[in-house]
Amino acid sequence: MPTLALTLLPLSYLALVSIPLMVIDVREHRLPNWLVLPGYLVLLVAMAGVWLTTGNFPWVALAAAIGYFVFLYLLAWLGGMGMGDVKLIAGITLALAWFSPLLPAVAILVAFVAAGTASLALLALRKTRMGSSIALGPYLLFGFVVCFIAQGWS
Repeated sequence: MPTLALTLLPLSYLALVSIPLMVIDVREHRLPNWLVLPGYLVLLVAMAGVWLTTGNFPWVALAAAIGYFVFLYLLAWLGGMGMGDVKLIAGITLALAWFSPLLPAVAILVAFVAAGTASLALLALRKTRMGSSIALGPYLLFGFVVCFIAQGWS
């Protein structure tokens, strides 16, 4: 089934770079472009492949990714998150939206709940202080994995 193989291509790339992205983000509080941006190329190749093999372009997935990117870009502009997080979310959104346009919203919600819970736990344990930042990338990747696994069971 070529369409399934093509939709799994970007998910495979995300799985491949997840550990390095998490390690770098925790250590340096940044998500390097040399790991995030090639995912867009993989996504574009997969989208073109789906289009060529089925005749259907994944417009809904593309529209969802653009919408989430714009919304989160505004959050970054207001100081709520870094641009590396925004770029990673756009890639995750495009990869998950092929399965359901609501799946990226769930992944982002899972990520923010997990990050908020971890932040509260660190505050309670006095391992951090109010106003300090946390690396969001690991939580975004966690939300991606949770949603990808959950959609496979449905």
